[in-house]
Amino acid sequence: MQEPLDEHQARRLLTLAASASVATALILIAVKSVAWVLTGSVSLLASLIDSIMDSLASLVNLAAIRYSLVPPDDEHRFGHGKAEALAGLGQSLLIAGSALYLLREAVLKLLDPRPLEATGLGIGVMVFSIALTALLLVVQKYVVRRTGSTAIDADSLHYLSDLAVNAGIIVALVLSGFGFIEADGLVGLVIALYIFYSAWKIGWDAVQLLLDRELPGEVRDVIGAVVGEHEQALGFHDLRTRQSGRTWFIQLHVDMDESLPLRQAHDLGERIREDILKHYPAAEVIIHHDPVPNPPHVSL
Repeated sequence: MQEPLDEHQARRLLTLAASASVATALILIAVKSVAWVLTGSVSLLASLIDSIMDSLASLVNLAAIRYSLVPPDDEHRFGHGKAEALAGLGQSLLIAGSALYLLREAVLKLLDPRPLEATGLGIGVMVFSIALTALLLVVQKYVVRRTGSTAIDADSLHYLSDLAVNAGIIVALVLSGFGFIEADGLVGLVIALYIFYSAWKIGWDAVQLLLDRELPGEVRDVIGAVVGEHEQALGFHDLRTRQSGRTWFIQLHVDMDESLPLRQAHDLGERIREDILKHYPAAEVIIHHDPVPNPPHVSL
């Protein structure tokens, strides 16, 4: 298991990933703009607009991440982590808007297909885009693995879809070069639908985080197993979990013998809390001690 990050390390990694995302989007906008002007490909236009949306979304992400790292204050006792989920929701709206525009352009291209020019240049630009996007994804996946950031995870999901988009554009350019001029519009249509699906997924996940969806079932299983390792813990109930930014909040009631001295009950709760933190170092764990006369039935 990797060592947990302190706040300085987390801030550095999150800022690095967000800044790299913005820089990547700006570079791709520049090269795709040139390629679109020279080829007239609606597929390339789709990719260009997607990169423009990427840059806007990445800027929103960067601002949200900076805000989410602000320590808790008197008005935000649980911190500012939900700013990341808000950023994800904003990303989904931007991406959905671009998908609708691309859908319109693809339909118009299918109704009036025209031969493309400079397809070799377009293919070269797409290969470059794939390489640069893949490099960014390596950075993002590492940061998500180390920090659990929901905003970076949402951003990486969109860039992951870009790999499929760029591969599809290469296919369209190749087929157009062989005379199948309708391929450009068809690929543009598929890309628009795929981008819209990505927007829906990002938005859905962001809304669930804002609504305090429970953490995955395996997390609850691990917590149950941890409590079960302590003989003096007679059971547990009212386990509640949620996520805000990169912080997990875990609350549960642990049943203890009512005759157990207060100091021993407190120490038992602390041992359980520390064992849970060994599995989830970034979590905040709150344990309520319930005195009971007999071992109760364990419930989730």
